[in-house]
Amino acid sequence: MAPSRHRTGSLRSVTLVVALLAGCGAPGPGSASPGSPGSPASPTPATSPAATVAPTQTPTPAPVLTPLAVVTRVDDTRQQVDPAALAAAVAAGTVTIPCGVASLEIAGRAVPAPVACRPADQVVAAMRSGAAGALGLLPPGLVVPQVKVLAVGSADLFGSQALRSVPYPLQATLAPTTGWPDAWTAYAVGEIRTLVSTGDTCPDRGVSHMANVVGKGWDWVLGGGTARYTGTHWDSSYGWYVVDARRTGDTGKVRALIADADVAVDDFECPMFSGFVQHDTGTVFSIDPRVAPAMARAGYDLVTLGSNHITDGGTRGVRETLADLDAVGIKHVGAGLDLAGALAPAVVDVRGVRFAFVGWDDIAGSGAAAAGRPGVAPMTDANVRTSLAAAARAGDVVIAMPQWGWPEYHADFTKQQLAQRALFYASGANHILGSGTHWAGAISITPGQDGSQLAVTSHGNFLFDQSWSRQTEEGVIVEAAFVGTRLAQVRLHPYVVLDEAQPNLVDPTTDGAFVLKQVFSVSEIR
Repeated sequence: MAPSRHRTGSLRSVTLVVALLAGCGAPGPGSASPGSPGSPASPTPATSPAATVAPTQTPTPAPVLTPLAVVTRVDDTRQQVDPAALAAAVAAGTVTIPCGVASLEIAGRAVPAPVACRPADQVVAAMRSGAAGALGLLPPGLVVPQVKVLAVGSADLFGSQALRSVPYPLQATLAPTTGWPDAWTAYAVGEIRTLVSTGDTCPDRGVSHMANVVGKGWDWVLGGGTARYTGTHWDSSYGWYVVDARRTGDTGKVRALIADADVAVDDFECPMFSGFVQHDTGTVFSIDPRVAPAMARAGYDLVTLGSNHITDGGTRGVRETLADLDAVGIKHVGAGLDLAGALAPAVVDVRGVRFAFVGWDDIAGSGAAAAGRPGVAPMTDANVRTSLAAAARAGDVVIAMPQWGWPEYHADFTKQQLAQRALFYASGANHILGSGTHWAGAISITPGQDGSQLAVTSHGNFLFDQSWSRQTEEGVIVEAAFVGTRLAQVRLHPYVVLDEAQPNLVDPTTDGAFVLKQVFSVSEIR
């Protein structure tokens, strides 16, 4: 994928003091050593009356230094905490501190902290049951996706390549007798791998109009920055509220989020082929082939083509789409030159961890692939089992990418989706990145045999021009962080599509809170 775009910038030097003796696990007074003043005399062996035994010293265990993650509820809209604000909260006693911490340092200075603490392996439960906005500190080895890790300033233990390369400002010294297992404090930057997934993409109609007719170009489409809402208004033509917004700069921030991931994937629903036609209306689509190199420049590694529109250009459209993607090195699943190709997994290797993807379509519209015939991979039980079994053989982390969710325009899991989710997991999927409803929808984070499992119903529109409602204008970019093969974090980055063409990130604590509430109000986290 495209090289990472590392953001630089120094952390604000924050004056903080922490020397905290945590109530549980604080070291007790040491015992006197044999031969030391006040200890019983060491006996001499009976066979050698003149012999003396040299006194021995019990070595003092070296203190352990470890970073601590700042965690909160998974539905918290914040993405980061300011180091000074964190220090003040610690000093005020409003941050849950794990027992066994001897001293705490933030940005090079210590912060007074209360003695009260909670056993480290109970911090997750405390955050999940706590009030909105509560913060806790957690050893990195205990981080799970049922809580959310916040960046500290511009440093993020579980963030993208650029963010986790920034020196982390929150360190704890553990008391020698703390007794934390090594696994709790284990952390290595190189073991973190992030995956970014974007939503419904069919850059015809309004998207193509801005890129080709207006002349903004395809790099502009994927080069959005940030936006702020100026209001909403009622659109009587469709009967929905729509967003009024303006750009606030940060050009290229969306592309940077994609490019800085270790794996970047997309739901690409429509065919690219030479002689494509610009459509201003209608629901039969054709896509400019120049989109493929633009996506490669943005950093995409893989797309799913399992869609009800992928055969809008007939078998020729499927063939040319596959060829266009192959030419720029973007892997693909969900459609193929025949059924075997459509069901075959694609693998992205990230420093030895193989992410294997498969995709299918469950919405009528596209022609099914068959022996000798290009087309889509239909979402039948047999196809699901066949492709997931192949993916499990090929990869270490298996990710299903279904287009599901009929009827469209809803946020919750349907009964059918819940049944399909169970089938995917039983057939070997570790995680599910779904699409197809044109709304950002529910996620689930649930226990699985190999750790927590993520399922996303839909991300919402990404490169799609449905500007007739707030729900179809807004979406979420899904970011998942893995420690080795284990899912550790799930973050949602809200955005709004401007000019019917360009996604721009919005502040999750203000304008983006609407779509995040839409997602989490119907999500399943356990």
